[in-house]
Amino acid sequence: MNMGYQIGDFVEFVDLAKLHAPEAAPVPQCWYILRTHPHCEAKVMKAFRLRNISAYLPVMTVSKEFRRMRRGFEWIERRDVVSPLILGAVLIPDFEERWQCWRGVDGAVGLLRFGEWTPRLTPKLFQDIRKIEDIANTPKSKRARAFEVGQLVRVLSGPFRYFSARVERIDSRGRLSVGAEIFGRITPIDIDEGEIEAVEA
Repeated sequence: MNMGYQIGDFVEFVDLAKLHAPEAAPVPQCWYILRTHPHCEAKVMKAFRLRNISAYLPVMTVSKEFRRMRRGFEWIERRDVVSPLILGAVLIPDFEERWQCWRGVDGAVGLLRFGEWTPRLTPKLFQDIRKIEDIANTPKSKRARAFEVGQLVRVLSGPFRYFSARVERIDSRGRLSVGAEIFGRITPIDIDEGEIEAVEA
């Protein structure tokens, strides 16, 4: 359709004062937990993006090993896989909840409810979830250490429960080697950080 204009012709002035900037996204006062079918969180988020619906899915990156075989040779391939931090749930802000935007989205079940009560996440709880997500996505080798070499600790689980030991070594995968005294000899034990607690000397 030709309007009679040529490329480079002057058409009219545009008044920038009349143009309005896009509206700022509203700040949510609280967040609701939307239940989804198992393993459908990413599918629901994709549908929300297509419908321009605000939602948040906390994720963590997990390194998994896959066995591969070709022409009689077998090898192990490591890949980073993104998985949801909260299985079967997507967080939606309060301004989207009013319109019940999830209705008709394949994979979405409904809001999490306990009888007549619908739990809500305050902005502080939402920030705590974001912090947990940051910690989960930080490699174990780069996380802040809770224990130091030579520190006195107590074992909380396993066959050496309630034994006192000293931290001897910390490796790059977050595992600790502690030395516990058993039958008068120091025995090294490989253990996770979550299985010990610090003891005040």
